[in-house]
Amino acid sequence: MGIFDFLKREKKERYIYSTGDLLVFYVQCDKCQELLRVIVRKHSELYRTYSKGPAEYEIQKEIVGAKCQNKINVHFDLKPNYAEVSHEITGGKLLTQTEYNNLITDNK
Repeated sequence: MGIFDFLKREKKERYIYSTGDLLVFYVQCDKCQELLRVIVRKHSELYRTYSKGPAEYEIQKEIVGAKCQNKINVHFDLKPNYAEVSHEITGGKLLTQTEYNNLITDNK
């Protein structure tokens, strides 16, 4: 194992982004294909897990878009630096920022 092996490992897709006091993630509805940008406030919408695992925070969101009444449930586990440990989603799919931007420009 070399000193620079961390450069060779495959990069994991990022679904959640930190911008100042906010966390942002992007979702697409399975039913109507609506694209949604979801904003989470770090100081009021994050929950501490108090567990022994690597996750210190969690986000639990139920999202309903404007086009249909399909509920999208999203759960994130986050490290202390707000990096994603794991996620679960039902009723939709998570998008990276690049995928979201490409779909938005294609729909215009």
